[in-house]
Amino acid sequence: MKKKVLILTLNDYIIYQPTILNLYDHLEPHFDVTVVSFSPGAQVKKKDNTRNIIYLKTNFLLRQFFQKTDFFLSNGFKILNKIIPSASYHYLYYNKYLPAVLRASIKKRKLTADIIIAADFPALHTVQEIYGSVHFLSLEIENNTNPIHKKVDRNKVKSVFIQSRERYDYLFPGMNLPVFYVQNAPVFKEGSITNYDRKDFIWSGAMDRRLAIYDCINFFDVYPQYRLVLKGSAERKVLKRINEQYVHLIKENRIKLDQEYLPAASFLDYLSHFRIGFSFYSWELISSSFNYATAPSGKLFMNLAAGVPVIACNIPGFKLVEEFSAGILVSDFKPETIYEANKKIESDYEKYRQGCYAAARHFSFDKTAAPYIEFLLKEVADTTSKI
Repeated sequence: MKKKVLILTLNDYIIYQPTILNLYDHLEPHFDVTVVSFSPGAQVKKKDNTRNIIYLKTNFLLRQFFQKTDFFLSNGFKILNKIIPSASYHYLYYNKYLPAVLRASIKKRKLTADIIIAADFPALHTVQEIYGSVHFLSLEIENNTNPIHKKVDRNKVKSVFIQSRERYDYLFPGMNLPVFYVQNAPVFKEGSITNYDRKDFIWSGAMDRRLAIYDCINFFDVYPQYRLVLKGSAERKVLKRINEQYVHLIKENRIKLDQEYLPAASFLDYLSHFRIGFSFYSWELISSSFNYATAPSGKLFMNLAAGVPVIACNIPGFKLVEEFSAGILVSDFKPETIYEANKKIESDYEKYRQGCYAAARHFSFDKTAAPYIEFLLKEVADTTSKI
């Protein structure tokens, strides 16, 4: 009988968390795996019904209360932050309410397993209260001003699954824990290399002002010879602004919105039809968030695996783009800057395309996650032998 693995996350967009889904798929041949997540919210809606996932539900009235409270308080702190730079707000919905729901659900369902993995600090703190020592999976990092950093018992962390040494040192300074560096990258297969007739630009992933979506679209307003497909989810207000402010680009078919969900395998093939991709964060977000300054995004790695060179913001987390000649890093999002980056890629397009594939091979999830799987298998084997 397979040993049981339980992966717990507070997020409600599991279908857009490829790290957890890839980890599930690579653990599943060896373990009986269950993921505990939250039911999709208004923006996501779709569930993954192909894996063993328990979807927790929130109370509608309490959800509305906490989300509206967060909205007003966070806006107040933005104003306060201009006077007191150290002032910061930590969302009650994610840091208080969802952990409480998770805690109650674990106890009610009497969930247990041989291996417990908690995704991110708020979930880790909650899970430690119930199970004690557990394994930690890092996806998003809260700034260390968040009180949750002090609440987590780092001595009760069995192992750390994280993207880089820089991020590990930020969360576990001076500690020597078993650590595994795995990027949010897909499994790369040589068969995925295609020779489609590539054209147009692609924006893949969430459309969000914090990700500089409007800066990206502005380029196509200035340079009418180029076209862009926006592929991903978006909040209602973002869609409203795009449809209103850039209606002329939509009517002229210079930008196109495509919000149909595609699983990873189909998504790679979809991306392979495009010539150049984007991976942006707003400079405000970069300067205020250690998380965004240091973590390569999943959409970046999807572009690389599809052989799509990228124009990306110049941050520590994206240095691999330069190291592998997989695109161009820019220090501002002016249309002229993007135009020059595009010209540079086009001047030796095949070099940049092959650089994408080289990076995708290097960071392929199956290769980088293999030592972690072996570590967990050894843990359960050692535990069994002691019984």
